[in-house]
Amino acid sequence: MDKKLSFIMILVLIVAMLSMGCSQQTDEVDKPLEKAETKQGKAEDAKPAGSENAVAEKSEDGESTRTVISPKGKEVVLPTADKLNRVVMTAVPLPSTYRLLEDDLSKLVGINPGCKDDARKSILGKMAPEILDISDSFINGPEVNIEELLKLKPQVVFYYGGPSDIGKMYGEVGIPAVDISPKVRGNSLEMMMLWVEVLADVFELEEDIDEILSYGKEIVSEIQEKTSKLENDKKTKVLCLFRLNEKGIRVSGKGTQGDSWIQLTGAVNVAADMKGVVSADMEQIYKMNPERIYIFNDAMPEDLFNNTIKGQDWSKIKAVEEGEVYKIPVGIARWFPPSGDTPLMLKWMAQKNYPALFNNYKMEEEVKNYYNKYYKYDITDEDIHRILNPIREKASVRGNPKNY
Repeated sequence: MDKKLSFIMILVLIVAMLSMGCSQQTDEVDKPLEKAETKQGKAEDAKPAGSENAVAEKSEDGESTRTVISPKGKEVVLPTADKLNRVVMTAVPLPSTYRLLEDDLSKLVGINPGCKDDARKSILGKMAPEILDISDSFINGPEVNIEELLKLKPQVVFYYGGPSDIGKMYGEVGIPAVDISPKVRGNSLEMMMLWVEVLADVFELEEDIDEILSYGKEIVSEIQEKTSKLENDKKTKVLCLFRLNEKGIRVSGKGTQGDSWIQLTGAVNVAADMKGVVSADMEQIYKMNPERIYIFNDAMPEDLFNNTIKGQDWSKIKAVEEGEVYKIPVGIARWFPPSGDTPLMLKWMAQKNYPALFNNYKMEEEVKNYYNKYYKYDITDEDIHRILNPIREKASVRGNPKNY
């Protein structure tokens, strides 16, 4: 028997063993560390997860199962929620959103290394220290090691879809997988609410999410009600720096998460003529001349105030001259991508953009009340200060910042 045939027989045996404890998924899924758009088909008349579209049924071994529909319309057969206790999440910020619904993260048996790095740097590691002991060895750089993943005996994998066949790979080895990527990307609030709906559907927690979902919508309505009355020339001109270091400048142009934050808080994106997260030079920045600058990766406000980045001169930019450069906070996760703290990001950025309009937002109180109410967690004043004033070591991104 040649080696190729032996390998195929071993793989078939593994799949057979796994299927005894796991339900089968349908055909198409995607790529390891969730990069670009998924090439998923659209199911006719299918409703997305979170829409009470789950159907109870029985597996071949008699165990109760249910079918849920992913945001892109793919059917996934899973154990019922009471039997679902071996969960893998490869999308980096997803555990922070899951923490809104579950105080105990013990059902997680595998996460992305970026999740663990985020947890160490954020309050999530303090709120749920068990996350630091969850396996992440099945991911190495941009690759998912399927053999290591199978050892975890996952009943479901949540992943962020990309252009390759990672989903197909999950299906071929019998791992049910839910692609949590939205049909249209860019809006962090919509993504966070979508994730809440998907998780609530899979874990049968729909009755617990209405208040969470309505809270974000209420904040947007409140912000837009006030900012919509502003004349265009009175709206604050904002630049989101996705990445800033000596190697160059990356800005959030049209259609990005940074762009959505700016629009949701009623400001003007000075990089809106660009599309996507793109490189920019200082000449372009001078022409933009933003009144507020928000930094996601690498640099800190003091780097701009002290003009310490080699090859860049920020001293004549209005936001720098007026001291209006801010590092985006790090709460249960970094606030720039979707997370359980996304509604707080809206309030924080609106207050920075329009302090007079939103002087009722006292962010220390907002954070305390939010954590008490939605996480059921008694956060300390010291924790709040660290969230709103992250130090460089806590605010840096591990590896590729696109892995979420």
